[in-house]
Amino acid sequence: MKILSRHLNRITILSIFIATLSACSKKDFAEYNTDPDAVINISLPPLFAQAITSAHNNDFEAFYDNYNFISRWSRAFLSRTGNGITVSENAANTNNRYGRFYIGVGNVLVDIQKTVDKMSEDEKARYVYMRTIPTILKVYNAWYVSDVNGSLAYTEAFGARYGGTLTPKYETQSELYATFDQELKAAVEVLKKEQPVEQFSYGNSDLYFKGDVSRWIKAANSLRLKIALRLSKRDPQRMATIVKEVLANSSNVINSADEEWVFYPGAQFTGGGNWNITGNGRAFVGDHDVIDYMWNNQDPRLRFFFVKNMWSEDNFALAKAQGKIPSSSIFDTRRYYGQYSSPSSPNDPKKSRFFTPIQIANGQSTITLDTVSRIQDRLFQPENNGGTGLGTMPLITYADVCFMRAELAQRGTTSESAEEWYYKGVEASLKFYDKAAKKALIYDYSPLTDTEIATFKQQPDIKFKASKGLEQIVLQAYLNFFKNYNEAWAIVKRTNMPNNNTAIAFEPWFVEGQAIKMPRRFVINYPLAGDYNYQNRFDAIEEMRKDPDFGEPTSILGRVWWDKSE
Repeated sequence: MKILSRHLNRITILSIFIATLSACSKKDFAEYNTDPDAVINISLPPLFAQAITSAHNNDFEAFYDNYNFISRWSRAFLSRTGNGITVSENAANTNNRYGRFYIGVGNVLVDIQKTVDKMSEDEKARYVYMRTIPTILKVYNAWYVSDVNGSLAYTEAFGARYGGTLTPKYETQSELYATFDQELKAAVEVLKKEQPVEQFSYGNSDLYFKGDVSRWIKAANSLRLKIALRLSKRDPQRMATIVKEVLANSSNVINSADEEWVFYPGAQFTGGGNWNITGNGRAFVGDHDVIDYMWNNQDPRLRFFFVKNMWSEDNFALAKAQGKIPSSSIFDTRRYYGQYSSPSSPNDPKKSRFFTPIQIANGQSTITLDTVSRIQDRLFQPENNGGTGLGTMPLITYADVCFMRAELAQRGTTSESAEEWYYKGVEASLKFYDKAAKKALIYDYSPLTDTEIATFKQQPDIKFKASKGLEQIVLQAYLNFFKNYNEAWAIVKRTNMPNNNTAIAFEPWFVEGQAIKMPRRFVINYPLAGDYNYQNRFDAIEEMRKDPDFGEPTSILGRVWWDKSE
């Protein structure tokens, strides 16, 4: 297979991206792609790089969706002061992924494909792979949007300026899942087929795989598995059919860390203020139950996820000398503690030390001694506090695939060894976060060792037991999604683990004595009068409301179709 590489001028990408955004009105053109001034007769590699960049540089999504809400709901981390009483009610300014898909990602990918379609037959024959690969990225991002919104305009979206409709139909999530799988399957078949003429390549403009077609095949098949697992409660038979088809040739999924689907942004990619995970008064810390589990099991990822609290031996001595703590106090060598997440926890006297830092004097300075451990902010924004490291943004990692295969085996969907894939997943996850931490230049980085890996696998809660296999697999997958907010939230919704009866024992949430629940989707608003596609959008919401799990559109406690209640 011969592929010709066409390279990219990164300044051109930025210029095109800015021009495209300024030419489009988010209000008027989000789902229709009708901008008559958009330039589509340009080199395709810059467009593809633009779509990838746009999929990842959404700083509003980072600030609102991920830091302020999804991370709290999934309990990956939370504010140093705990959660407020509106943690199950408020989702202000979220769902930024929706607009970005329609303006910035999906529309650009469709432009690429439509540009190829307008070529002569001889020229088109050299762009078969370049036309096919955008389908995979488009499906990923459409699925990502549907995951928390349900029905979407998809098959008829983006087409108005190409002779399509200004009123694209909405497909239900069930229909979308079928379409996604069909499109991914068809894309794989095209990419696996040897073409009679040399193929042009995205080359370095493919910011994931540098034009490597074999890795796109593995990514597409791995995405088929991930989407299929969402059906584990809603349509297990359909899930099983897809899984068996994909794993009939298991070499066609991601099978090593070298093949995983990860975006590695360059320096200053997340340099803006909205990416700053500790700025504007924010101070995020680990969840109490998560950190307890990691500490008790000597999880090496603990130091990659969190920093030690402020209670160093020197600060302890100063606190004692200044009478801030009793003279009989004994230094606690454990310096990783998490915050309690229930809104009612600050009222519990037994937990007061976690919510009430102590201040000491150190010369002319004042030091605040927190018991809780803050997150390693550079893992999320390498530029933070003068950092010079590089970022890591995972889509589907090798560890993800290992845990999917372990879960499917444990559930009896496949005949593979759940234990084997579980241990492969554990090791892959430890190594993934070691690599990410090293790239990000986190504070006090120390490399992962083989001894640590072996010791961790032998811990009582970690050593595989068939009777608790599913729980163990899910808990490790959950921790593995620390840098993938949506997936951490999704696995809690899909499996109901962790919970207050698992080894990571989530504390129940209470507000004024009343139990509250974890939010499960974003607010879905009815269209405004004058919306080009008013009737289709209105009808789509009404159709979703027929499912009793959906609830009221404005309720973030409601569920989309795949998130079926038990």
